[in-house]
Amino acid sequence: MTDRCCDDSAVHSHDGGKTLHRYGRLYTYRCAFEWRRPALKLVTAADRQPLRLHLNRYPGVVIGVSLYWRHRGLALLWGRPGRIIDTSPR
Repeated sequence: MTDRCCDDSAVHSHDGGKTLHRYGRLYTYRCAFEWRRPALKLVTAADRQPLRLHLNRYPGVVIGVSLYWRHRGLALLWGRPGRIIDTSPR
């Protein structure tokens, strides 16, 4: 049984984002991928990190890669997330 708020069209979660609900059902999605010209960007992390390599990801797509050292990083981006694609079971 779901809460009354789960009958709403808004996508929301009750457990910190592990499961999403919409219209009273479980909701899953992914992003479409949009190409862009590859670019190097300087980025800043919110917290200190050891030397670390990260994939820049959104649900369903990888848009780049970043190399971090402490608060600073260098990102190579080759895409961006596009429109939302609903992958919920019908």
